[in-house]
Amino acid sequence: MREKLTIVNVEGIVVEDPENLRALIRDFASIKGLKIFVHGEGTMASMVAEKMGIHIRQTSDGRDVIDDRVMDLVTMVYGGLVNKRLVAIMQWRGLNALGLTGVDLNLVQSTKVPIKPVNVGRVGTVRRVNSSMLINLLEQGVVPVIAPITHDGRGNLLNGDVKMFAYEIARTLTIAYDVTIINLLSEENGVITNKKKSGSVIPLLSRAQYKAMREAGKIKPADYTAIDNALSAIDHGVSEVVLINAARFSDLNGGTHIK
Repeated sequence: MREKLTIVNVEGIVVEDPENLRALIRDFASIKGLKIFVHGEGTMASMVAEKMGIHIRQTSDGRDVIDDRVMDLVTMVYGGLVNKRLVAIMQWRGLNALGLTGVDLNLVQSTKVPIKPVNVGRVGTVRRVNSSMLINLLEQGVVPVIAPITHDGRGNLLNGDVKMFAYEIARTLTIAYDVTIINLLSEENGVITNKKKSGSVIPLLSRAQYKAMREAGKIKPADYTAIDNALSAIDHGVSEVVLINAARFSDLNGGTHIK
């Protein structure tokens, strides 16, 4: 029987609340077995940018444009301050945490997304994950804490999508472990039924159930991408994906479990 590995994927805004962050790390530390913590961006970079007089442009569909100055800012805030704050709290909780980005140890190489039809700047899609290095760290009792800053292999930094970052890491590690992904959300407590008077969480969601509920209009279109990504991870060997509110992280019987 393969050893259990849990990959916790956290929206950036969640890790920016100092009061809630300590409770979140307490719950993370209580997870048995090997674990990895992947954290993303939130609002802190925007606040720092405003103080520094850096304007973050957006595309017509609302995505941030990562130009050179913004890339430097994101690297400093999330690869530096937020990452090390997380590591410090984990050390306090007795975890042998190591703060990393995809650049460190050549963990994640990416390809810059095409500039057409929309130029989002220095944003990358994952090309390769150094699974052997991650396995080596895990086997030494290290808890990797990873910010989705990556590189193209030619000396250029790129910004990565935190959710896809976690999924790509998970897929490569299924060769060695029984992998579960936990997505910690900042708002909903999982996938919510698209009913005006219900709003209830779907506790368990299979591919067949998802297809039927989607066709019947019982799932919000806003949840399609998260569910599709989860099912793709299952197709690549991940055992389970859990979507749950960060405030309810201590009760993993809640949320939506996708298998």
